[in-house]
Amino acid sequence: MPAIEPCFVVEAAYAKDAAEKRKPHRDAHIGRLAMLNDEGAFLLGGAFDDLSASLMVFAVGSEEAVAAIVETDVYWKNKVWTSYKIRRLNRVVFEDA
Repeated sequence: MPAIEPCFVVEAAYAKDAAEKRKPHRDAHIGRLAMLNDEGAFLLGGAFDDLSASLMVFAVGSEEAVAAIVETDVYWKNKVWTSYKIRRLNRVVFEDA
């Protein structure tokens, strides 16, 4: 029987000029996600092909913790992302996975 683990999904909208705007901040952004991944907080993520938004999934304790992660990211601080939405997701986890 699979386990149900709560996590949070973030959709962060990109600025219209995000392709250029994110370039100087990309390494820092990816580096931070790698650190969060190593800690078990970041499960997966990436940008939509049309660069309209990023989708990220976090395994942290609260929506407030997710908001703190987003709002301290270099993409947020430098207006690469213009808005975000957080939703709780009940993730199905199979023991064999």
